[in-house]
Amino acid sequence: DIAHTDGLIPSSTEGLIVSLFSIGAIFTAFPVISSYFVDVWGRKVSIMFGSSIFMAGSIIQLTAWGRAQLLVGRFVAGMSIGFFFTGI
Repeated sequence: DIAHTDGLIPSSTEGLIVSLFSIGAIFTAFPVISSYFVDVWGRKVSIMFGSSIFMAGSIIQLTAWGRAQLLVGRFVAGMSIGFFFTGI
């Protein structure tokens, strides 16, 4: 089981899980990416798109059977935060 190594998640894995969410947010908040979505699609659609990305990331995390899938889900969920910050 990914979450249990003698009942604990190793601190390095825990740090990676937490940091990937922020890295995803930084990735989509980068002006080249965020300005494209806001300028072309508009603020409201960008926020709705960010919401759907968050739901997709949550589903990926919910169904995670391994470490890689959990980490990808954290990154995808974090990407939605970049859309929220630039749209609001």
